Amino acid sequence: MPTYSLDHDADYWQSPERFRSMFEQASTIGNKASLFAIGDPDDDDTPMAFILQMEPGFVITRHAHPCDRFETVVRGSLEVDGRTLHPGDVLMHAAHELYGPKTAGPNGCTTVEVFAKAVGAYERITEEPDGSRKTTNLIRNFQEGFAEQVEHFQAITDARKSEKT
Repeated sequence: MPTYSLDHDADYWQSPERFRSMFEQASTIGNKASLFAIGDPDDDDTPMAFILQMEPGFVITRHAHPCDRFETVVRGSLEVDGRTLHPGDVLMHAAHELYGPKTAGPNGCTTVEVFAKAVGAYERITEEPDGSRKTTNLIRNFQEGFAEQVEHFQAITDARKSEKT
């Protein structure tokens, strides 16, 4: 069975083939991501471990997933619901339970998020202004699912460039 080191293995940042396009686009919003299947990666009932490395100040907007999830901070800090979470702190949410926004701390944040089912790694549920819910398949439409994050990341990038000049 393979073993991967976050700090020492170039192939740590990887994902099963069917998720590849989604994860290649993660860098467009300033993140690195890995997805490890806990079983058959092509089976939507397989649990998945999602590792996300976020840049300082990165915001993940309020959303839910179609399965239960468990997330722990492993590096940096994460602001959620008025609290600052540090390595070892945990977030848990039931299927379809909205949570967030989550903001990476001043030194960024790395989390490990375990989805009870693979579908949780690629289906993102958001609440529309009228209270209805919208599900986006991130494999098919990453940019739609993360439009706000793309805009936010661009604003952060532009601000950092301005500070340097």
